[in-house]
Amino acid sequence: GGWVLVRDVEGVKISTKAEGSVTLVMGVGVVDAPVAEVLAYLRDVRDHPKGLDTTNIGHKRVDKVDEMHSVWHSSYKMPWPMDARDCVWMSFDYLDPATGEGFSLGRSVKHPKAPEQRGHVRVDMLHCGCTLQPCRASGGGAGTRVTFLAQGDAKASVPSWAVSNATANQAMRVVRVKQHFESRRGELRAKA
Repeated sequence: GGWVLVRDVEGVKISTKAEGSVTLVMGVGVVDAPVAEVLAYLRDVRDHPKGLDTTNIGHKRVDKVDEMHSVWHSSYKMPWPMDARDCVWMSFDYLDPATGEGFSLGRSVKHPKAPEQRGHVRVDMLHCGCTLQPCRASGGGAGTRVTFLAQGDAKASVPSWAVSNATANQAMRVVRVKQHFESRRGELRAKA
């Protein structure tokens, strides 16, 4: 309970929920691609994150722990007069071969190779990521129900309009994933 639908963009429902000083954001939609392909895209896009997050101004892998875990350092622009934000986080990706479900999750960590940066406010990513469940796509083929959830602490007093813009941008990741696979499907049809 307590979720408020903010908007519906291309069939992706974007909702927010306030929990004390922290705002949660959720985006839910169906992508016309199998779970394994969506998870592969989410892993690959970390090497070029502007495709998913238009506020990203810097992103690099700090450490690869194993095949499922990596540590990342990301920086984000904020509207003037606020300082940029940055975050050091560990990703955890998994595809269950038995159920076909998967997830790509992240949480803030500390890492010696990613000290705090001058001119940036270090935020805490409490929870961030996607669950991926197999479903039928609009054309009847294999699809993925993507549920994105983010909860973070900006570590400063941030105006409500800036929080609204930032949370909406986070949830738009589901729309951008959906658009990526729709454009790819269109390219494949054009070549046929």
